[in-house]
Amino acid sequence: MNTMKILQIAPHFFPYMGGQESYIYNLSKNLIKKGHEVHIMTSNYPKSNYYDEIEGMIIERNDLIMRPLRNPISSGFFNIKKLSNMFDVIHIHNLYAFPSILAAYYKNKFNNPLIFTDHGKLVFGVSYKDLLVRMYSKTIAKRILEKSDLVTVLSESQKNHLCSISPNSVNKIQVIPNAIDIELFKQLNDNNKKNENSSFTFLYVGQMIKRKGIYWLLKALKIVIKSNKNIKLILVGDGEHLNYYKKLANDLNLSGYIEFKGRIDDMNNLASIYKSSDVFVLPSLSEGLPTVLLEAMFFGLPVIATDIPGIKDHFENYASLVPPKDSVKLAEAIIELSKKDNLEQAKKLSKEFMNLIESNYSWKAVAEEYEMIYESVLNREQLFGEIPQSHQSEEIKINQSK
Repeated sequence: MNTMKILQIAPHFFPYMGGQESYIYNLSKNLIKKGHEVHIMTSNYPKSNYYDEIEGMIIERNDLIMRPLRNPISSGFFNIKKLSNMFDVIHIHNLYAFPSILAAYYKNKFNNPLIFTDHGKLVFGVSYKDLLVRMYSKTIAKRILEKSDLVTVLSESQKNHLCSISPNSVNKIQVIPNAIDIELFKQLNDNNKKNENSSFTFLYVGQMIKRKGIYWLLKALKIVIKSNKNIKLILVGDGEHLNYYKKLANDLNLSGYIEFKGRIDDMNNLASIYKSSDVFVLPSLSEGLPTVLLEAMFFGLPVIATDIPGIKDHFENYASLVPPKDSVKLAEAIIELSKKDNLEQAKKLSKEFMNLIESNYSWKAVAEEYEMIYESVLNREQLFGEIPQSHQSEEIKINQSK
């Protein structure tokens, strides 16, 4: 396979790290291992070097003009048209991002194939913001989908959602799941021993933003401690609402039951926390396919998560799912998994899923799939139809059997 020059365009990237940024980082790293060149165009939020090279990735950060609804807008993104001539493939991320809008607008002005990856439906949980999202989806988002030569999504639910926005795009949407670095996590699992905590420990890992549902998690914890005070909640991550959640925990008199760890970049430290916890909880309002659930199950943790598209597609048979924004149901799930018999059964389900991770959710397999997709689109083979079966990696097809 020929070496390709790939331009990844995203609203945020390292040092800003969430699920989407981790996805781009791991995909790029694995494409570089396969001999391809990767250039990342992003915003300079938070402030960092304008140019960096990290593990072979060339990162170009552009000054921020404004960041409405956490969407970075930069004049530097207008260079997409100019930069496009230097690359074989343009790969954009996030349906709601300003650079994705520009890339779709300029599509007719450059010959490069445009690949778009959707990282999940955007839900704010605030009525007027969610109304804006629906209006945007019917207009600008539809245009991005129509202009893209090929679209990848993390789940069948996401595919169905995008098809409802742009029915004509159905034949160019491919489902490719999220993934983890299998070899790294095997090493982390071997190197870290479980530390026994005196309290029954629940763990959350992710950004401290409203979309992650932490408000309802804290409300649920308030209910739980009425019946079980031997409970501890560890929150790992930072974000713009971190101080708000710390204040809320104090106002609810939960300070003695919660430990805010902040952002942890050292994977050995994070692995130790996973292994020291009893249950993982993710109360999000919207997700694609969250990497943290793959990580938690790799370490054998039972999972409580919200019953939303993306999570349900992959984890319905392996996790305890509760309605989003329902503190009572979330509290009930926490209390149930605190019971020994229920916990042991949940651990068995996590171990069953752990056996699927290596074959279905590895970055090696996902990078191979993207490599073939890029090559196929470059060759203009069935641009708006399905990629031939011979081009689809059997490794990443999700095993639906039980």
